[in-house]
Amino acid sequence: MKIRLTIGAAAVILVVALGITYHLCSHIIGERRAFENQVREWTQNRTSIVQIDEIMEYRGKQSYAVVLGKNAVGTPVVAWMTADTLVFDTMDRAVSKQSVITAAQQGFPRARILHAVPGLDNGQRFWEVTLLDSDGRYHYVHYDFMTGSVLKSYAIQAIAQS
Repeated sequence: MKIRLTIGAAAVILVVALGITYHLCSHIIGERRAFENQVREWTQNRTSIVQIDEIMEYRGKQSYAVVLGKNAVGTPVVAWMTADTLVFDTMDRAVSKQSVITAAQQGFPRARILHAVPGLDNGQRFWEVTLLDSDGRYHYVHYDFMTGSVLKSYAIQAIAQS
């Protein structure tokens, strides 16, 4: 009898935990979809981008939706957008995303690259690469958008969990 009660209680806890997990994941995915839909609308209404290759988010002094894509003649372009702001540039002279990822891998060979996103602070364009090293530190490296040279780099120790 105790075994049945224990198994029943464990089953109820498992079902509740799975329900909460599903609800949380659905909420997060829904927010991401809403963000991407808003960015697609901004892109269509405010830029010459006709092909969206990637939608990202840069969070610096100001947060921007970032779109990498192509214009009508096939030129690679980037747009940083907020509800009130649009900054637009071509990628023909910019360092490629793959080039900065390669540079980050060479500079931090044992770290895992979490993301690389075009950043914009005070009018300065750069690539921000976020890495996680084997000691649990997050490294943020800013590479100049046009030359690929390192502009700044800093590390943050992850909060220890008990």
